[in-house]
Amino acid sequence: MTPAVPRRAVWIALLFVGLLLPPPPAEARSVGTVPYPIADVWPSAVRFLRIDRNCVIREKDEAAGYILFDYPEGQKLHKGSLELIRTGDADGRDITRVAASLPDLPHYIEQLLIDKLSARLREDHGSPAPPPPRKPAPEPDAGVSR
Repeated sequence: MTPAVPRRAVWIALLFVGLLLPPPPAEARSVGTVPYPIADVWPSAVRFLRIDRNCVIREKDEAAGYILFDYPEGQKLHKGSLELIRTGDADGRDITRVAASLPDLPHYIEQLLIDKLSARLREDHGSPAPPPPRKPAPEPDAGVSR
């Protein structure tokens, strides 16, 4: 016969093991859209990170639409990424979705980065292009069916 282990001891052991495990890494990521085509956003984003934010660009790939960088905060550099995704809006304009990730910093820093990039784009390129004119809806046929 095997000795029975009290259920309470099992629960205490599981709780103890759970407390010893490290927490899962934070997957913080902020996403926003800017009303400019990706061809305009890419060079402005690289310049914004390198010049305006004093980031060290570690890797970039325009075709894949990502930039890996080190973000200076105080005396420390934090790894970050910016992803640019080509998309369109309801009016048919080319716009860009921007995803910022700085996992070691508070979420608001990512959103601040996107907001500042958006302001930089307005400075560099002016107001976004107006939507293209809508085609008039076809008029219903007033004729009689035969």
